Amino acid sequence: MQTHYPFLERLRNGPLLGDGGMGTELYARGISYERCFEHLNLTNPELIKSIHLDYVAAGAQIIETNTFGANRYRLAEHGLETQVVEINRAGAKIAREVRELSEQPIFLAGNIGPLGSPLAPIGTIQPADARAAFAEQTEALLQAGVDLFIIETMSDLAEMREALMAVRSITDLPVVALMTFGEDGTIVSGEDEQVVAETLRDLGANVFGVNCALGPASMFDVAKRMCTYSNDNFFVAVQPNAGLPRRVGNRFIYVSTPEYFAEYTRRFLHIGIRMIGGCCGTTPGHIAAMHEVLTELAPTIAPEAELSANAPTLEAFRERIQENAAQNAESEPAPTLLAARLQEKQFVISIEMSPPRSVKFTRFLQNAAFIRDSGADTINITDNAMARVRMNNVAAARLIQQNVGIETIVHFTPRDRNLMAVQSDVIGAHATEIRNILAVTGDPPSHGDFPNSTGIWDVDSIGLISILSNLNKGLDGNRRKLAAASSFFIGCAANPAATELDIELERLHRKIEGGAQYILTQPVFDAGTFLHYIRRYKDQYGEIPIPILIGLQPLHSYQQAEKFHNEVPGIVIPEEIRQRLRQAGEGGGAVGLEIIKELFEKLQSEVQGTYIMPLDRFELIEDLIPYIRQRTTK
Repeated sequence: MQTHYPFLERLRNGPLLGDGGMGTELYARGISYERCFEHLNLTNPELIKSIHLDYVAAGAQIIETNTFGANRYRLAEHGLETQVVEINRAGAKIAREVRELSEQPIFLAGNIGPLGSPLAPIGTIQPADARAAFAEQTEALLQAGVDLFIIETMSDLAEMREALMAVRSITDLPVVALMTFGEDGTIVSGEDEQVVAETLRDLGANVFGVNCALGPASMFDVAKRMCTYSNDNFFVAVQPNAGLPRRVGNRFIYVSTPEYFAEYTRRFLHIGIRMIGGCCGTTPGHIAAMHEVLTELAPTIAPEAELSANAPTLEAFRERIQENAAQNAESEPAPTLLAARLQEKQFVISIEMSPPRSVKFTRFLQNAAFIRDSGADTINITDNAMARVRMNNVAAARLIQQNVGIETIVHFTPRDRNLMAVQSDVIGAHATEIRNILAVTGDPPSHGDFPNSTGIWDVDSIGLISILSNLNKGLDGNRRKLAAASSFFIGCAANPAATELDIELERLHRKIEGGAQYILTQPVFDAGTFLHYIRRYKDQYGEIPIPILIGLQPLHSYQQAEKFHNEVPGIVIPEEIRQRLRQAGEGGGAVGLEIIKELFEKLQSEVQGTYIMPLDRFELIEDLIPYIRQRTTK
């Protein structure tokens, strides 16, 4: 099992604060207990989002998806058993959007609760069926991009066993396993803290503990005994209720105040609890009070990567390039750093990022600083990829170059711009020192946030390359002379796995003829496919005259590979690789990295750089970049 996940590293440095009760907040906002709370992920996502945001604003560092009862058995009570995948994916999507909107370094936990009926022989659910139900929910949450799983409110160790084994059969992401104890220190099925701790550890849990049923005082004694079984790789978590509820009219009121929770937070931290949150009856007010205590008492945590301190500025790099180009004519601008490196035959590493989804950008810049410090040469910024609306990527690129000091490549699509806007936007980008442009056609709007919007496409990527090339000659789109020539470094895309290969090769040739100066490929998963593509181009058009940066996308699970292969245009993942990931089970992440390294070794002599697409899992580059540097540094 991997133990280097950011969530686990963060726990080793100090305690983390979870969120509070979702059901409590929904009830307070007018949703009756008879409703299916999880169905609100589809019918009222803004309500769920607002609750998550309130918890983040209160200081929560972990938010749990609204999927506690989103398994086939509980959903069947509402006639929704066929919507397991949709409801879980929607819950994770809402949580992701909250992280992006908040710009806070929060962790997203896929929440899995009990099935709602006992397992055989007491009940009718067979263990194999229980495991299948938990696996169905796990796969949906994993595909939607959670960082960890929280299996909670389990009172039967046999059911927890099936849930943990289901998760571990699919992924090696961190798992928090929480059980419901009585005041006597045992669970309903009769086991005490020691048996529970040893069982959960052996089944692969990274964090174990207790939630629900008990208030802070009663839970404290159980948690204190649990801490005797913890270590640096096996942490204890608590999520107490806000005391016992009392009925007032038609409402249930929990009596424990935020101040009371704050006092017990101190006590929990002193005995070594590393993850603390709230369960039934807790609110953003409780979490805010607990956050104040953590801020006061928690050990100093290593700061996020600094944005610009001690970082070489882009201006310093520019001065070096300009010195090297001093003998050139005054009218000839210095090349971009990317262009200079490729001209010098250096091996280039670029990492893909997506811009923020709101006006907040702190976390975005922190991730960019992490990429810089990991040794990348440049950062690729997507342009509303998959037709999902984000910050203008030229603005995002400028933020990075100004504040982080690493050069960028901006993807640029004519999908959303007519000919006037295309030229206006790229000229504006050039004026702000954004000169590395990757010309792409763009995904159809029907795939994205606004499916009824209209794509423009006055030109495609080939036409865009022609416009950029003319601007470099001092000409506009109508070939009229401009006051000055630009100095764009023009990139184009290539897809070695294209099904209509002759058309793809012909388009690449037209891009190169039109002025493309480097190539970034779609993700490559098969060396033979890539080499065949290169040979076919050579046979038809001669040697490819410009540098190639090969696209690498580490996969973390069989489910992710299946989704990309079957649902994402332009990506083909060989059956052999998908089966390796399937056989890897919970080791899928490690096997995914092995696959990328094996592929790189076969193809590194054919390319002059790599374009890594970590899909926001930036911790992967800490392993990949040193590996690539070791094999390409002369």
